[in-house]
Amino acid sequence: MRKVNNGCCGQGVKLGSNHEVCPPLPACQEAKSKTLFCEADQFAVADTIEETVVLADVLIQTLSEADVHLPVPARDIKQIRKNVRLTQCKALPVVGNPLLVKLFVEGFVHKNIQFVDSCSGFVRDFNVNVPFKCFQQVELANPVAFPFGEFSVKSNVLERRQLAKDGMGADRCNFGSLTFEVNTEPINCKLLASAVNQWDILHNFDQFGRFNKITEKMEVILIIKLTQKQQIVAGGPTPGTAGAICEQAVTDVETMETIQNEATPLNVWEKFKNITGQ
Repeated sequence: MRKVNNGCCGQGVKLGSNHEVCPPLPACQEAKSKTLFCEADQFAVADTIEETVVLADVLIQTLSEADVHLPVPARDIKQIRKNVRLTQCKALPVVGNPLLVKLFVEGFVHKNIQFVDSCSGFVRDFNVNVPFKCFQQVELANPVAFPFGEFSVKSNVLERRQLAKDGMGADRCNFGSLTFEVNTEPINCKLLASAVNQWDILHNFDQFGRFNKITEKMEVILIIKLTQKQQIVAGGPTPGTAGAICEQAVTDVETMETIQNEATPLNVWEKFKNITGQ
């Protein structure tokens, strides 16, 4: 008896639930399978450690202008408190250059505006979010690392076809394929510090000298740390120097020559690349 889920394939599914966490892909059916064979290879990792490597400390300066409309006319602004919050920080590696990323940063400045609407009375409180964004190419101090390769093969499936019995074409009922996924370590962002340099211009005055519109011109300054977990060879060159990068490149070439010429046992990354034909 097969288990069929009719709801996952477009029937009876409620969209727009606004989940913050990306859910796993649902299955429309659960197939019955048999485990026929299993094999495991052990690779030496005594000289390899996993560490968080700082790729760069980035200083970003972006400009933003916005009009803020107060709920009631104000006579005077007493204070504007500001807090910066990022809603997006994503580093996109540049293909072919591990020392460059495209950085996508978005966020807002949360402003708490305190003002009075008359000569005497209480101080009113008004909160507003002013968004900003910045898209910029950034040069890294340490290179991004993808030991298994950066990309997976999805759309272009490596298909295996077999000749038909009559020798006149491919057997449509007998075929196979090779697909693989590479799970790369993400580039993480951390907001270390921020500053807001702004100019406020008052508009829409009435006969009592009160206003209800503020034009804010802001310079938002951000200090963002980019990091990535990487496999580091113990005792190897320290990441971040030109000599280290050159030395690592020479080491990679020498390692490949040793593998090819002396048939040295492969590490787990090279074994995976050989299996997938990369």
